[in-house]
Parts: sequence; C-alpha cells; structure tokens
Amino acid sequence: MNAENLQEKLSFFYQYLKKNIVLDKLNDNMNKFPEFNQVYSEIKPTGSNMESSEAIIKTLVHGIKEKLISYSDLDELLFLIIEDSLFNSFLFKLKDTANITDIEVSSLLKSWKVPLVNEIISNVQKKSSSDYIICGYRETFVKSKLETLRILLIDSKILDFKHKNEDSKKSIYPTIVEFDFRRQLLHIRVRDVDNIINAPDTSGTMSGRIENTLNFISSLKPTVNYTKIHNFKTYLYGLEEFLLHEKRDSAFKKLEEYKSEIETFTEQTCKKFNPPTNLQITPIDYINTGVLCIVATTINSNELGDVIGIRFRDIEHKDKHIGRDGKYAEITIKDSGDKCISTSNLYWLNLSVLQNAKEVEFLKIVVQVPSGGVVVANLEFSLDTANIKLLQKNKQDGAKPSQEKYDDILDFLKKTIL
Repeated sequence: MNAENLQEKLSFFYQYLKKNIVLDKLNDNMNKFPEFNQVYSEIKPTGSNMESSEAIIKTLVHGIKEKLISYSDLDELLFLIIEDSLFNSFLFKLKDTANITDIEVSSLLKSWKVPLVNEIISNVQKKSSSDYIICGYRETFVKSKLETLRILLIDSKILDFKHKNEDSKKSIYPTIVEFDFRRQLLHIRVRDVDNIINAPDTSGTMSGRIENTLNFISSLKPTVNYTKIHNFKTYLYGLEEFLLHEKRDSAFKKLEEYKSEIETFTEQTCKKFNPPTNLQITPIDYINTGVLCIVATTINSNELGDVIGIRFRDIEHKDKHIGRDGKYAEITIKDSGDKCISTSNLYWLNLSVLQNAKEVEFLKIVVQVPSGGVVVANLEFSLDTANIKLLQKNKQDGAKPSQEKYDDILDFLKKTIL
C-alpha cells in the first residue's frame, strides 16, 4: 500500500485520532514508536494551523514508510483506539453456544467470512453486498477454550459526519460485536449517531443501527442464538436495593434518635399553620424525609459504589397520572453534583413508590473497580434490552473509561444482577 493510499484510508479515522490518546496507546499499551512526538512536531511545528488529526495521520504514514512501526503495530493501535471509544453497549443473553464454542476458531471465522488478513486498514473500502464490512477481530482463550471473540465491523458505506463549527467530513462508523462466552452475553458496542448526516434510519438512528446489526448477526452460520434482556428493569431495581439498602437502614436507625423531637416539631407546626387533614403525604412524612436527607449525607458511601441518578414509574397511581404520551407518572431523581440520590428528599418521598413498582428504567452509578479508579455508568432499559454506557470523564479524576473498566463493570453486574 503506497503512502497516498494509506493516508487516504487513515483520514477516515480522523474522529478517533487524538494526540493524547494515540500517545497513551503507543507508550502505555504497545511500547512502540518512541519517535512519534518528534516526528509530529516536525510535521506540525508550533504555530501551524494544520489540524491535529491530519498531523497524526502524516506522522503514522511516516512511521510506516521509515519502518518505525509496522502494519501490525498500526492495526493494533487502531483497534485499541476504536475499542476505547465504544462504551455505549447493548447487551443480550447468549443461548445454546455449544455449536460455536465446540468448533475450531479458524473454521468458525471462515464460516462467518471473517477476512484472512486481520488488519483493519486493509479491509477499509472493500466492496461488500452487506451493510457491514468485517475489518478485524480479537479473540481470547482460557485453557485452549474460546472465551471471547470481538469482531470489528464498519459500515460498508463511508458516512458523512458534521461536528459543531466544522465542515462535514467522511468517516468510518465502527461497531464491535462481542461474543462473550464467559459471561454468556452478546455485546453490541457503538458510538452516538447524532453527528451522522444524510443517512438512512438503518445507520442514522440508534434503533435502526442496533436492529441492522442484529440482522447481520442473525445471518451468520453457524447460528448465534440470543435473547433480549426483557427483565432488565427488575435487575436494575435489584441493583438499587443492593447498593442502597444498608445506607437506608442506617439512616432510618439514626432517624429514630430524633423521633420525639420530630413529633414535637410537627405538632407545633401543624397547630400554627393548620394544614389540611387529607394530604397524601403527611406533614410528619415531609419532616422525616428532610431529616433523612441530612442524615444520609453523613453516612459513608457503599464501597462498591453509589447511585447518583434514577428513573422509575409510579405504577400504583398510573390511572391518575396519565401523561401526554399515554404513559403513567415518571419520577426522575438526580444530582448535578453527582451526590447519592439518598441526599434528595424526592428519593425518600418516593421510596415507597419505588419499592411498590420494583422496576427501574434508568440508573446512574459510580463503582470502584479492581483495575483502579472508578466507573461512572448509565444503566438503562432501552430498545427492550440492557444498555450500559460508560461516561467520558477526565483522566485526572480516575473515571476515564477503558477496556479494563468496561470488563470490570460487566463482571460487577454479572455478579450482582445479570
């Protein structure tokens, strides 16, 4: 592949080529191309108005040309960068996987028409009758048994993207399909689609894209059997209970210490203001919840993590709370400062509603993970299955997502609810 052709193909990856990310992968993960910074500075000297992604592409092309890195190194770099950009994952349960795991991986890859050349850049712009091109894969084994197989797909059509204050540019759209036999899960890992322009629903909307990817997976032979995680809302309720029940119990015990003071204060307040007697939430309930909020701020967070956002529905009073969309009352509790929802009086006021519903549509959690630091994740019942999204945070606060943290959060969820 000549330098011009390589540069053109790399230009389709411009969204993923950020200098700090490229350096992290080259230095920390691969220990390759130590001359990168020097070459980059020569290509884009101080004061140059060249875009960073263009300078990175030219630096990588120079590295290949001068044999400072190999095509294999370039492939590993691209896979690592793409993998660490796909943390919006839709999960499904794998079923009856013996027909896949009991055959040779080489035979499986051949049956699924995975390209013999396992290099991303070599497969970009290949002609395909499918909506997707398989660009590469990574597999892991434990005691010679296939544990995971991650296949990188890109849309067979190069898409147009437009970011804020920028002209539209052509770029690949990657999807990682992971067959996770250890956890018996199928992962479809994607990016947001908001910046795609002039695209059909199958590639320009999340629902269309996931459905299209599932159609692709269903076309594979041998067949992959999977089911949606329809009861994920129940799982999320179980996770909320798992993370917060000790905190609630501790708060209620502390509340008992102020029972007489709260009763006296409530009696004096009602005597002075004479509130209606038919209130759905009594004055003492309001005062109790106010005290509980204060008490909750003094309790140490669960070491496993905390719940900093939640959304659920009031099923007990659904007939009285029909909204414009025909759905019953939605209750959302979150804190802009990422404090636990137990510090909100809305949480305590609606706790009985939550425990009656026993279903949660959305949780935002912070979990400490074995790989170090924390994970901030949105867990949602979306498109009739489980959706997990690791949030992009600054590296300095220890919450920047990574493949290791993605695996950690999946292990945590598998252990607790899935």
